[in-house]
Amino acid sequence: MVRRIKTKLVLELRAQGLTGRMIAQAQGVSRNSIAAVFAAADRAGIEWDAVADRSDAEVYALMFPGRGEHESVFVQPDWERVHKELARVGVTLKLLHGEYVDSCAAAGGPAMSYDRFCKTYAGTVS
Repeated sequence: MVRRIKTKLVLELRAQGLTGRMIAQAQGVSRNSIAAVFAAADRAGIEWDAVADRSDAEVYALMFPGRGEHESVFVQPDWERVHKELARVGVTLKLLHGEYVDSCAAAGGPAMSYDRFCKTYAGTVS
């Protein structure tokens, strides 16, 4: 899995006066990746002060619009309902996944695997 570079942190370190080489070494990423962030920020006219109060995901989307976005081919469950159900005693993700698979089979849609179900759920609550 490719890890997404922390663009907001790169911009912060750049604003503090660190060079691309120093940032790359400190973050354990390639200099080319840091140079790409610098170039995208310069192209978009984005500086640290303008994004200091935004999330890293928002900054990434501003600098690299459309990158990493995709639509899932799987039927998406009601994640809010899943979260509420998990608060009940005795309810597990395994149980909810089983119900989800049954509802997908009844509707004729593709269901995601248990592993993907858990990972997607984790991404919705963080």
